[in-house]
Amino acid sequence: MERLSIDYLKKLHAHESEHCISLYMPTHKVGNEVRQDKIRFKNLLNQAVELLKNKGLRDAEIDDLMKPLEEFRDESPNWQKLSDGLVIFRSKSHFEVNQFPQNFSELLVVGHRYHLKPLLPLLNGDGLYYLLALSQNTISLYEGTRFSISEVDSSFLPENLAKALRIDEFLDSQQFHTGGPVTQSGNRAALFHGHGGADEDQKSLIQQFFRQINKELTTFLSDRNVPLVLAGVEYLHPLYHQVNSHPGLLKKGVTGNADSFSADELHERSWDIVSEVFANEQKEAEKQFTELNGSSKVLTSIEEILPAATQGKLQTLFIAIDEHIWGRFDETAMELRLEKLNESPEDLIDLAAIKALVNGGKVYGVKRSDVPRGLQLAGITRY
Repeated sequence: MERLSIDYLKKLHAHESEHCISLYMPTHKVGNEVRQDKIRFKNLLNQAVELLKNKGLRDAEIDDLMKPLEEFRDESPNWQKLSDGLVIFRSKSHFEVNQFPQNFSELLVVGHRYHLKPLLPLLNGDGLYYLLALSQNTISLYEGTRFSISEVDSSFLPENLAKALRIDEFLDSQQFHTGGPVTQSGNRAALFHGHGGADEDQKSLIQQFFRQINKELTTFLSDRNVPLVLAGVEYLHPLYHQVNSHPGLLKKGVTGNADSFSADELHERSWDIVSEVFANEQKEAEKQFTELNGSSKVLTSIEEILPAATQGKLQTLFIAIDEHIWGRFDETAMELRLEKLNESPEDLIDLAAIKALVNGGKVYGVKRSDVPRGLQLAGITRY
């Protein structure tokens, strides 16, 4: 499973094959719903088989394409460790299973490229954010959305302050007028405390540690400007902000001992912060659309928007993730034609959104009722 990023979408978008299967469905972690998930998954596989038959594939070719999906279905442990949403991509030369903290609607698409539109809300607008939990003993990184939050592999980050800076050696070399408790090894413990401040030596050490975290975390988040929320005792927040270089770090954070919060508590407190940021960004984009409506900078048809997205002209794009415009697009001639779904086209809304995103545009994947003027898509050009 790969981390969701613009680079990852670029790679998926570039993968073309005669029959690319894209499968999306909501999943559950416990209870009777897990058994229902397997049933829904089987029904989606049956849909895929029918679509492949309609495209003229022989039974042997269909069996070859479907084999890894059927093997996944039959492996019971796979259904005991899922996140909120399951996404599978399959072509003749490629197969991968992904889990994301998003309740996707059930969807099965077969085309010459993967269908990626349902992933867009996790990258822009109402989507993905990260939470960095700082404590004296542990550093944890979480990935969250509106629906949930889950801890991600943060082995690339320094494990804790003492290990990162070899604090024991530092303390042995210092002269203290007052001291904290002594560990069994004879070294002083507790370099900083949850209820007090830190002296200048402590602040310097903490910031040195935070620089290491910032360096690794900024590299990890380098391909997108996603929001980052800090969680930790209050006096650590300004120390981290002073060394931060990730543009998405939010001024507000979750204050308190990060070790004392459950994942659900961290999600509730952080989403209150992030949701306000997402909402304000979207309101500004909607306001700009209203102000520019009627000008040449506003585009509202797929015939205008898709070429503009391909050429990198779009600054902002609203798309209805619950709508489809099926057709084909000739990127060389910048021409498109509309077709029916059973004629093996692709979703041109999906294509426009991906083109806009990979060319640096801001994309809001929302319900049609939330697109300006209730349109299927609406764009604002850079010039």
